Amino acid sequence: MNPVAIFDALEALSASVGRIGHVYEIALIVVAALVALVAWLPPLARWRGWALGGLTLVLFAGEGILVWFHWRIYQLAEVVSPDGVASGRVAVPLWVESEKLFVWALLVAVLGLLVARQRDELMPGIMTAAALLSAGAAVLGKPFTEPLPSFFSQYYSYLQGMYQGGAIAAQAYNGMEGSRQYFYNAWYMWVHPPMLFLAYGCFVISFVATLKMIAHRHSSYETTAYRWARFGYIWLTLGMLLGFPWALSAWTGESWWWSGKVNMSLMMWLLYTAYLHARLYLRTRGMWRTVAVLAVLSFVILVLTYVATYVVPGAHSYASLAHDSAVALAPLVEGVTS
Repeated sequence: MNPVAIFDALEALSASVGRIGHVYEIALIVVAALVALVAWLPPLARWRGWALGGLTLVLFAGEGILVWFHWRIYQLAEVVSPDGVASGRVAVPLWVESEKLFVWALLVAVLGLLVARQRDELMPGIMTAAALLSAGAAVLGKPFTEPLPSFFSQYYSYLQGMYQGGAIAAQAYNGMEGSRQYFYNAWYMWVHPPMLFLAYGCFVISFVATLKMIAHRHSSYETTAYRWARFGYIWLTLGMLLGFPWALSAWTGESWWWSGKVNMSLMMWLLYTAYLHARLYLRTRGMWRTVAVLAVLSFVILVLTYVATYVVPGAHSYASLAHDSAVALAPLVEGVTS
């Protein structure tokens, strides 16, 4: 294993993706703006399906770039012990760190195309949501120009530790191998997040239908909102149940149940549970208002749950991972570059 050669190869790979991604992220912002424009201008209403389809194709093209990027990372990012024994390669999932908003946008766009055939009147709201998520992915997430900052920081620190050898190498190896086994390569990371993002996509459509129901007081919108919320609730529940055994093994010894993200997720699940149960009494006088309030509140908590990943420290927080990698491990990275 040659740490310097691997570092140089990964840096070259990131630079290549960054050059392509700089153009792509600008194009994604422009396309998202056009989709939002088509969504709300009545003369362009007949082009809504084409506009959303175009955005979906652009997002799929970006996802193709990310698939290639992750495959190259897998080929290069090998974890080897100080004794020279290869533990395996790092398989970074396609929905972590800066790529989360991008995946959410892609799922909303795909689900929106499915809705378009039956409920065209929901298209402006769904297209707006897809456009906002796409623009947010390009402006805030930057999955191409600032890819996987926590992963690269930790892996570069591992390479520096291996380069220095001795006790530092053993410590760097233990940290990287732990992340490889219990985070990046764990079955949890390849199953749990996609289920949650599929649920989030369904909840976006449910929220749009709920707003239409509040505005027009039409039962058909409420039925659509309920059906999509019910479908999303299934995936949300399965995703949370599958994540529980992983949390027990990965965070042994940590009070992970006090994490802000974990508690916000539980609150979101409870609110959607309350919404679906309240809907059973929809024919009761005035109950539709309660159902509408619960539906809107549930989605607000969903958004706050996502935001909490970046701003609330804790075991299930990207903010904590980024801080730990940048502060505790960045000094080691400088040695590789020197």
